[in-house]
Amino acid sequence: MNISESLKIIDEGWVKKPKGFRVHFQKMVNSEWVTDYAPGEEEDPLDSDVVAWRLAWKLSQAGKPNPSETSEGDIVNIYVVDDSGNPIKWYSTNEFTILNVYET
Repeated sequence: MNISESLKIIDEGWVKKPKGFRVHFQKMVNSEWVTDYAPGEEEDPLDSDVVAWRLAWKLSQAGKPNPSETSEGDIVNIYVVDDSGNPIKWYSTNEFTILNVYET
């Protein structure tokens, strides 16, 4: 096996570091649930999962809805994703976590 073949195998099997992070959430807009991200998909992602989780937590505290009642602008089902849209474990618990859980 030559070096380029070896490097290709390594590259395909190597764990890749995410290029950035976003906070995934749903919000009520015109009486419908819409999925959105912070920062938005057109903006640069956050460099750190810790920063993204802090933003997620602050959003959950600022807009915590009553589970039995939701209204325009309520933000629910908040969690952090990587640049590929895969959920990221919360750094403090090392578990997949969803804040302000609401069945939409």
